[in-house]
Amino acid sequence: MIRKISAAVFSFLCLLPLSVQCEEVEHECTSWMVFHDLTGNNTNILHKNRDSVARNVVLSMSEPGVKRKWIASGSKTGVNMGLNTSGLAGVMNSGEKCIHPSNDKTRKSTPAILKEIMSSCDTAAQAVERLKQFLKEKDYHHGVKGSIFFFMDPKEGYVCEMTAEVITVQPYNSGYAVRANIWQNPQMQRYSRNDVQSYLNSSARAYIAYSGLNQALDKYGKIGLFDIFDLSRHCKMPEKSSEKRSVCFKFTNATASLEIDRQYPDVLSSGYFTIGHPRHTIYVPVPVCAEKLHPAMGDLSWSAASWKRLDTLGVEAPVPEKWLKYEKESMGKYFNAKDKARKLLDSGKRAEAVTLLNKTAEEIWNGAAEILKLNKK
Repeated sequence: MIRKISAAVFSFLCLLPLSVQCEEVEHECTSWMVFHDLTGNNTNILHKNRDSVARNVVLSMSEPGVKRKWIASGSKTGVNMGLNTSGLAGVMNSGEKCIHPSNDKTRKSTPAILKEIMSSCDTAAQAVERLKQFLKEKDYHHGVKGSIFFFMDPKEGYVCEMTAEVITVQPYNSGYAVRANIWQNPQMQRYSRNDVQSYLNSSARAYIAYSGLNQALDKYGKIGLFDIFDLSRHCKMPEKSSEKRSVCFKFTNATASLEIDRQYPDVLSSGYFTIGHPRHTIYVPVPVCAEKLHPAMGDLSWSAASWKRLDTLGVEAPVPEKWLKYEKESMGKYFNAKDKARKLLDSGKRAEAVTLLNKTAEEIWNGAAEILKLNKK
């Protein structure tokens, strides 16, 4: 049913004259969760294309000694998409303009809320309850729009759609689920004050995600990380429609594919990140057991390099073949290291598995920094 609705909305969008179709906006996102029945390797994946005018994108980690260690993408003080050692992943999309907005900036922002949830919760169900508590305590703000939180763990996932006063929760445990910036949970429509242009904008981006995921299923019988990487860089709509409407456009400032290993979530779960615009950088793997990050990931130089290339070449410039080759080879190297680490874990050698993943990831980061010329002044 969802596919039929999305296709119908997309068809309607294509029939509109260009003068009616909406322009790009500064803050939109497209996210999806894919469960292990479709990934084919006993993992659950939560992905987010973050769209924002902000360019202060960094990767960060929890402080040393924190019980629930986490890795995340966002600003230096907040978490926009994160994964912890319990195998809990979380991201947040903007919701719709609504009748219960919260502009009180003394309340917690959504990145601060997600950061606290990553530090305090072990499961998606616990994350949902903690989010409800924030709402009950009236400690939430997100401007004129509501929010859409995704939480996923080794067993299940939830999509939470909310205003500053109301929250609805939709559970999932198989297949996939997509959201852009419109609410789809039952009971939420009554609170929306969205306009048709915003609705069509989000519907079109969601359509691209549905289409891309289904194409992977048709071709391979599963949805893999490289399929998601390709989809996250999709910058055009089909012929005879607005090319400005896709999951990747000029305000896409980062992506994250948060892969939850259902057997050893505290070691083998990994985030695959672009730091900056996804068409002007490459994906790098970060194990949830990472002990440190490459300096360029946290000092803005990684993201700044992507913005410089975007501003020079534009959003539709192809990703250099040399970069894609390195990305594919380095991911293969990382996947092999994960296979070896799994065998070590099977033998009770956790410390050796952690060391192997950290060493492999660091080698990949150093190679990525070299190929992206981050080490050159």
